Amino acid sequence: MQAGFVRKLGQAVTALSAVVIVYATLRPNLSTDLADDTYLHFLLFLPLGMGGALWMAQLPPPLQKKARLGILLVVLFFAAITEIAQGPIDGRSPSLNDFFADAAGAGVGVLAGSWVASQARRGN
Repeated sequence: MQAGFVRKLGQAVTALSAVVIVYATLRPNLSTDLADDTYLHFLLFLPLGMGGALWMAQLPPPLQKKARLGILLVVLFFAAITEIAQGPIDGRSPSLNDFFADAAGAGVGVLAGSWVASQARRGN
């Protein structure tokens, strides 16, 4: 895979993930029939972290390291905002556990995306 393709894929995954997260987390009266939806939060934020890391595929490796930290901080801010925004929505409530699941998913996603980006740079 070429780095340019990986970057465009990362942009698309990031945009689509953000839209899905906003819809899934800010929709009123969302019923999952689950006592604990922590793993859903993890799965929602994993592609967002991965897409962000893929987006940086064309950067030189030293800049990618800094970019990964920036991506993670932006995604954590996004996770916090979506949790706080749930406060006034019927049937929703902010949750620190959900935030931590979001953060874990984003972190794993950034690591996975970084690995894919490194493979693309090597031409594998």
